Amino acid sequence: MLINKVKNALQKRKVKIFLVFFLCSSLAWFVSKLSESYTGRAVFDLEYKNVPDSLLFVGASKQNIEVKLSASGFAFLGFSFNNKAILIDVSKIEENDGQYLVTKNIYQQQIENQLPQSMELLSMYDAEPISLELYVLDSKVIPVKSKLKVGLGQNFMLDSVVEIAPDSIIVRGPKKELSKIKSVATEERELKGVTADFSEDLNLVFLEDFKNISYSNKIVNVHAKVVRFSEKVMTVPVRVLNLPNDYEIKIFPTTVDVLCKAKIDDLKVLSLSEFELVADYNSRNEEAGKTTIPVVLKTAPESLFVSRLMEEEVTYVLKRKE
Repeated sequence: MLINKVKNALQKRKVKIFLVFFLCSSLAWFVSKLSESYTGRAVFDLEYKNVPDSLLFVGASKQNIEVKLSASGFAFLGFSFNNKAILIDVSKIEENDGQYLVTKNIYQQQIENQLPQSMELLSMYDAEPISLELYVLDSKVIPVKSKLKVGLGQNFMLDSVVEIAPDSIIVRGPKKELSKIKSVATEERELKGVTADFSEDLNLVFLEDFKNISYSNKIVNVHAKVVRFSEKVMTVPVRVLNLPNDYEIKIFPTTVDVLCKAKIDDLKVLSLSEFELVADYNSRNEEAGKTTIPVVLKTAPESLFVSRLMEEEVTYVLKRKE
């Protein structure tokens, strides 16, 4: 019984040793065969680089090319998993009647320069020139329009204009497409109850119809200063203009209140001399039974946020001079 077990164990060991030697010899044979040179077909993927800044690259007539190579078995084994990428230098293009071409001689030389020394390019199955879809680029400046809505808190006002930085951008692309672009707008955003200076970075919204257009900026900043304001009423005398020389006039009232809204510090230094209210006799209401003249605020301080007349006309009585 023991002898049989020993015999079985020895037989199993012999089988294992045989399998190890067989595997090693097969592997050695496989490596030896792969090391030999072969002639066969391979496919290269084409990638395009060095497009001149003055041109826009859209596409090419060839995305890959099939060639005949002399190479080791290892190289062909690699091609069975992934195609090798070959870079085509677009700066070597030739223009012919508005067409941009990479001739066979040029791209064949570029392929050969990128092959390892263990490979030899024997021939190409397609030797037609590569036609490139390129457009001459133009540029122009377009304004930026803000879509930011600002809701101010109670008794607060803007102390400056809402500024966009930059307020214009440079767009580049085919001239035909550029002619259709007049401006670019920001994304929409709303601020509510603003009581302090604000500064918002907003994305620009580009039209999907113009895929060949590039923009110098993708984000702009919209900002402004915000201050608290107060109100003050100024009682300003009304001056009559263009009264005929042989007439005297009396107006009622002789003064009109002007409601002023501004920063508190600016309201403190307001002076009547900075206001001028006029009633132009030539603008009088000539409808039957009417004896009124509209009042106009001719001058007012620039510091005012709002200036509103509490009365918009005066009544007059005209008397001929004696």
